[in-house]
Amino acid sequence: MIMEKMMNTKTQGHTFTKKIGQTVYVVRYHFNEDAKETMQEKINRMLMTEVSRVEVQ
Repeated sequence: MIMEKMMNTKTQGHTFTKKIGQTVYVVRYHFNEDAKETMQEKINRMLMTEVSRVEVQ
């Protein structure tokens, strides 16, 4: 596949593809390996912040 040849081998482990209709999306992601919170904790914190903002308005 052409897209696979274009991908940098250094980031290849941090990608996934999703086909929607006739379009193939290649998603690359990264994360801080020294992070102080897990992804679940971060999502929970972001949700709580958003809920607090909505309640105030």
